[in-house]
Amino acid sequence: MDLYHLEASAPARACRLVAAAVGQPLNLKTVNLFEKEQLQDWFIKLNPQHTIPTLVDGDFCLAESRAIMCYLVNKCKPDSPLYPKCPQARALVDRYLYFDMGTLYKSLAEYFYPKIMSGAPLDPEKETKLKDALGFLEAFLGDNDYLVGKEVTLADIAVATSLTMTEVMNYELPAKIDAHYKRVQKFPHWAEINDKGIEAMRAFLNKNKA
Repeated sequence: MDLYHLEASAPARACRLVAAAVGQPLNLKTVNLFEKEQLQDWFIKLNPQHTIPTLVDGDFCLAESRAIMCYLVNKCKPDSPLYPKCPQARALVDRYLYFDMGTLYKSLAEYFYPKIMSGAPLDPEKETKLKDALGFLEAFLGDNDYLVGKEVTLADIAVATSLTMTEVMNYELPAKIDAHYKRVQKFPHWAEINDKGIEAMRAFLNKNKA
């Protein structure tokens, strides 16, 4: 399988974590968004939405990181607890994947990306939306170690990988979320896959501070 990615992309790193967990080797192909490589004709033919990550498995092409994560488990290790077979547990994992995509990751990106990528000042209104999203996440966690059940699922991986942006920015997380984040960091290959991406984002931040 080929994964078109960028080291700095948190969603792409989430896919890589899942691939490693299910034993699926990936042929990593870097697409440099900052050089607009995603707008080249060859990539638009592959993915008309020209987004990363994009997975190619033979003649099958799939974009959207959370869909890719589900596909990897379904194809490579369908009995994995990462994506439970119980309809209710799986529905909850899906719910939190959608929450990550549409609420949490969105609020993180809208608040932090302008600062990281161009040195723009942080927008207090965007922080309000981020705090709202973090409040929802706290409520979803309750007194549990993980979002669904008693072990890591795709939902935890997606959410925690999104939260790597807070590490780049030294943004303090609520205690309950911080504990969950640290718990998920014990997942196999976490540091190996995420550390370079976090450093890449820090490099952009420091470059734009200068």
